[in-house]
Parts: sequence; C-alpha cells; structure tokens
Amino acid sequence: MQDFNVTFRYAIQRECTLEWRVKQDRINYNNLVFILKGKALYKIDGNEQILTENQVLLIPAGSLREAERFVEESLTLQSFDFFSDQPLPALPQSVLTLDSLDFYLPLFQDFNRHWLTEKPLSRLHCKALFYQILDELYQTAWAMQENPHVRQMKTYIESHLTQNITMEDLAWVSGLNVVYCGALFKQETGVTALRYWRILQIRKATQLLSEPDISVSEAAWQSGFDDLFYFSKLFKEIQGVSPKVYQRRHAGSVKLKENYQSNHG
Repeated sequence: MQDFNVTFRYAIQRECTLEWRVKQDRINYNNLVFILKGKALYKIDGNEQILTENQVLLIPAGSLREAERFVEESLTLQSFDFFSDQPLPALPQSVLTLDSLDFYLPLFQDFNRHWLTEKPLSRLHCKALFYQILDELYQTAWAMQENPHVRQMKTYIESHLTQNITMEDLAWVSGLNVVYCGALFKQETGVTALRYWRILQIRKATQLLSEPDISVSEAAWQSGFDDLFYFSKLFKEIQGVSPKVYQRRHAGSVKLKENYQSNHG
C-alpha cells in the first residue's frame, strides 16, 4: 500500500437502537465499518449489502450511502469516518469476512478511549492505532487472494519459525516439486521462501528486543539463530541498525514515554 495520510472526521463504537438508520447521502469522506454483533443493511451506490458479525465494509469517498438495522437483529458496530490525501486501494471483496475480530477489538478500545480525551497527542495516538487497523485489514484481504500453495508454504514457515526449514519441507507441504514451489513463491511474493523465513525471524527478534531484560544472544536464540554473528549481520541488513542499537533506541523511547506519562498523567 502506498504511503498516505489520514485525518478523522468522526469515530464511534455504537450499539444501534431500533430507530438507527443512516439517511441517503453522498459522502465526501471514507467510511470503514466493522460489524461487532448483529446485522445491518447498507446500500452503496444503489447496491444492497447485508453485513453480519465479523464482516467489514470500506465505503470510499464519493459514494452514495444509506443504511439501516434489521428489526429482529441487534446491531453493534465500530465506524470510522476519515479523509485520506489519496484514494485507498479497493478491498478484493466488497464485503470482507474475517474469522474473528480478536486482533481488532483491543485496538478499537484503545482508539475510542483516546478519541474521547483531550490530552496532548491523543489524536496522534488514534492515528497510529488506525494505521495498524488498516494494515492488518489489507494484509488479511490480500492473503485471502493468495495462491493456495503459497499460503500453505507461508503457514508452514510461520508455524516452524525457529526450526531449520528447507525447500524440500515446503515442497512437501505444498504438494509441489522443489524447483516449481520456489519459483512460485518468489513470483507471488517478490522474495524467496527462505528470505521470507529469515525476515519473519528478524521480526520476532525485534519483538523480543523490545522486552526489558533480554540479551541480544537470548533474542537470537529464541528467534531460531544459533550463529550470533550471522544473526547480527542479518538483523542490521533488514532493520538498518544492529540489534544492540535497536535495543538501546527502543529502551530510550520507552523511557521517554514513561517520563511523558508521569509528567502529564
């Protein structure tokens, strides 16, 4: 997804009453709707969409929108109205169905709490959370469109992150020959399967190094690396800084945040 900037018009988590409805209007902002519970009928540019629990609808600016709830169904939704400095990519499906909203619910709670406060940087915090929401949403939507063999390989890599993975393993799990499965993965993702594995290992290491009282060698070992020199070299290649520098910078940012919260709590 290209870099873009958003500004918020409105955001709310709402338990909708029987009288709830959205009157027909051509909106000049984007509207992102998550159905937390129940069912709603949306009409976008004359096309009806029935949304149920765990479904998401992204309505782009310029759309003619109206909505109402079903009398026999309760309805709880999370809605974001926002402007963007460039058009958002369309989701692969008009209505995206998620397995669950477990990833999103804590972000919604944090967002809504900061949205209702007047503290300094509260809107900046909301924007950071919203970018996480959008990123996860698009990554999930694009993954649903992935080649099933590539998805099988990715799932295997993610679940065997700290083990030694070979192309023979990936060929076996995907049911393809070694040469073809490697070429397919590179074609679909832009990186080799083994490079993807290493990137995920380094990502896990960054999470570990963000925790207090963990050494670089321990983070390397827990991420699946036996060779500390190779780990440090690869970490710097992918992250742009060495593990020690990353850890020091993160510790400094945490300290600044703690000081800010203690002074402005």
